[in-house]
Amino acid sequence: MRAPVADSLTRFVFESAALRGAVVGLDAAYRECVGHHDYPPRLARLMGETMAAVCLLANSLKFHGNLILQLQGSGSLRLLVVECDAALSLRATAQWNGVIGERATLGELAGDPRTSRMVLTLDPKDGGPLYQGIVALEGGSVASLFEHYLETSEQIASRLWLDATAESVRGLLLQRMPGSTAADAATWARAVSAVDDAAEPFASNDAHALLEALFRDDDVRAFRPRTPRFGCSCTRERVAGALKMLGRAEVESILAELGSVGVNCEFCNRRYDFDADEARALFAAPASAVHS
Repeated sequence: MRAPVADSLTRFVFESAALRGAVVGLDAAYRECVGHHDYPPRLARLMGETMAAVCLLANSLKFHGNLILQLQGSGSLRLLVVECDAALSLRATAQWNGVIGERATLGELAGDPRTSRMVLTLDPKDGGPLYQGIVALEGGSVASLFEHYLETSEQIASRLWLDATAESVRGLLLQRMPGSTAADAATWARAVSAVDDAAEPFASNDAHALLEALFRDDDVRAFRPRTPRFGCSCTRERVAGALKMLGRAEVESILAELGSVGVNCEFCNRRYDFDADEARALFAAPASAVHS
């Protein structure tokens, strides 16, 4: 059975060692995400790499809810947010200022590591506790940042390889599973070296062929692929709720200046407009009175 890399995520395990991993390709989801705003090319690719990393991490978790990553920088990159749910539905947005060079690293864009950080939040929808992990934005790449997080916060030895162009993103995650023994160390070292030494680790457009080429000395079993896709959860009701949280006084100030209230979703750029009567009704009627 063949499994295309494009628009798919394929998990795999090593049959003779406690190693696992996944390979992901984001094409349509990536292009739709970055296509909603005029991002600088380097920032768009950085967003793509982060989307792939979050997607790979979300796939390794057993949860029903959202995995939310925030990169908060003090340099040219002010904020980067990626959300992924258990069904691998993704959305992303970023805020920046100034010029972003074509060769700028994540560390350079984030600025002072003492005031920059990565916040990873697991927001379950099944009543479980909210989990949040915070690490400094150290390291020059998205891959090294996630490797550091997994090593320090999850105590899982991990390697991550990412590649982004203007049209697509590829990612490969390799991990030593809990319970891994010293006997697995040689397989781990060989597998990591195989990817590091590959001239083009993502040359194949078929996930099974890619894994066979990289790990030809090992028995690797691949599972049925999943399909990541772009999905924005914004609704008129949610925007109405945000306006209510903004407060009557602030909404009245906007109405006095503009005559209506308009809000653009930061992720998909969809616009929601409320005329004066609709905006004032938010503070006089239950939220259920707001129609899509």
